[in-house]
Parts: sequence; structure tokens; C-alpha cells
Amino acid sequence: MNGPPRRSMVLRAVGDETSASTRHRVLAHRAALEVAGWDTEVRFPRCGGRPGPFRGMLRLADLVDDLITPKRVDLLFVHRKTFPVALADRIRRAASRLVFDMDDAIDLPPPSREMSERENRRYRRRFEATVNAFDLVLCGNPELAARVPHDRVELLPTPVDTVRFTPSRLRRRGGTTLGWVGHSDNLAYLESLEQPFRELTRRHPDLRLVVVADRPPTLQGVEVEFRRWSLGQELASFDGIDIGLMPLEDTPWARGKCAFKAIQFLSLAIPTVASPVGMNGDVVRDGETGFLASDTRQWVEAVDRLLADPALARRLGEAGRRLVERDYSLEVVSRRLIEILEGVVGV
Repeated sequence: MNGPPRRSMVLRAVGDETSASTRHRVLAHRAALEVAGWDTEVRFPRCGGRPGPFRGMLRLADLVDDLITPKRVDLLFVHRKTFPVALADRIRRAASRLVFDMDDAIDLPPPSREMSERENRRYRRRFEATVNAFDLVLCGNPELAARVPHDRVELLPTPVDTVRFTPSRLRRRGGTTLGWVGHSDNLAYLESLEQPFRELTRRHPDLRLVVVADRPPTLQGVEVEFRRWSLGQELASFDGIDIGLMPLEDTPWARGKCAFKAIQFLSLAIPTVASPVGMNGDVVRDGETGFLASDTRQWVEAVDRLLADPALARRLGEAGRRLVERDYSLEVVSRRLIEILEGVVGV
């Protein structure tokens, strides 16, 4: 029996498999794409996202690979990588159709990089030149979509594998443990909660905070259990966490975030308290899957309420799991991605 017609696709990622966005927005979809008739080739950056003496040369080699593809493919899928303005239009020669994917505010420089206004404008021009060279742009949330200067934009959330990320695989402690998972670039958001942590520790002397990152936070007044993140322990990182935290500052950069850590917490039925910034409010629905908190009082009250009422915490976590299964599961999002790509190539 004949299967679906085979089509070729190159998936170009800005990071390797240790990058969360590469894993969940590129690599996670490969199995479903193969079943749907796509022969996929993934290209990782040669420098692996790490600094080094030959980084510039390796990035140039990657650029040459992208602009002069050895064989013309049906579709080039580029995740987050932007191109110099003078070369962006040449990327069209690499494939019959091109799709650009973004899950961060890459039209802006990261907060960790201080730039002049002139440099900021150059950053934006590079982004605009890149996305305008593509047939379609995929955005992880509506905030990002609103900032893309393109007439073909589709929303595609970052999915979680709900077969792997399932509550039954998590070790529970049933105590008063809060959790935060992320990169050290975002630790400032967590550290801004020092005052609420002090008050919560006063109310709950056995309170502790699990922090999973590449370095520990600078926090006083709360017991911190630091767990160094590793790919092999990605799921185990969430063991023992009773309440998930996703604080953000209300800035253009933070509003572009895709609430992925909240999605992961809820996939494990862990109720979550988050700042009402960007997509957080779509995932953490106040009083339904967790609570939204803007200031010290609201953070203390939200966490305190969940700690004081285990039945409420359990109910909100279970509702969060159902939400993720319906809207953010890998099966659902992969199916939507395939529909979008088939529309682009005219299947």
C-alpha cells in the first residue's frame, strides 16, 4: 500500500539539542513529520551556541550552508536564526518554500545585551529583512505575531510531550515546596520575589524553593535547593515540586515569552502562580489552573492559598493538565504544524 508522497525538508535550528526551543519546537516534531511524508534533515550550528576563538568562522560557514544548499529541497524551516540584511533575500534560493519559526522577541536584543539606539534599529532591520524573505512566519504567541511585519503569520505554541511529561512519573512529597525552572538569564525574575519569599517563610517555616538552572540564584530568607539542569534529568527536575512559579517583569521582551515553563508545570498537574504578562495569562488562568500575581501581596496570598488548601491545589493542577492535553500537547501541536506546512507547499 502506498503511503503519502515524500517531500524533503531542512530544519535549521539556532541551537543544538541542549537548547529548549530547539528540542521542543524542532526536534520534537520530527517523528510526526516523517509519518506525514516529510524526509527531514536537521542542521545544528557548528559552534553549538558556545563562545570560542573560531566562533565567527563557524557562523560564517553556517551562513554559506544556508545560502548555498547542496540540493534544493521542498521546504526550509528556520528556527530563530536571522540573516544579514544584504543576504536575507538570497535565502529564497535554498528551497521551494520557506517557513520561519520564532518563540521569543528576536526582533529585540536580549536584555543582557546593552545596545545603542542605532544598534537596536540595525537589530530590527535584520529581523524584518529575514522574515520578509520567508513565505510564512510561525509565532509562539499572539504578542509575537503582532510584531511581525508579514502578511502570512500563524500561531503555533511550544508543545510538551504529554506522554513523557505525565503526573504519574513525578515523585510527590506533599509538602510546602515551590519550584522554578529556567536559564540563569532569567533568574532576576525569580530574585525579584525575595520579599514575598520572606513573608511566606515566616508563615510556613518549612517552606523551601527548588531552583533548577545552570547556576544558583542570589536569594535571602528562603531555603533553596539548587538542582543543576541537565538534559538527562529534565523530567526529574520537577520531582517534589508542589507549586510552580513563573514570575516575569512586564517588558516588551518578557511579553514575548511563550509561558513554556508554566505549560510544563501544568502538564505535570502542578498548580502555578505567574505574573500576568504576555502568554502567562492564557496558560495560568486565574482561579482555574493557578493564580496570577502582580505585587508582593498578591504573590503571598496566591502561594499561601495553595499551601493552605491541598484540595484546591490538586483541583487547579488537574485542570491545568487537561488544558495542556487539549491545547499544548505534542500530538495536537504537531498535527497543526503539519496542516500549516502542507498549506505552504500546496498539498
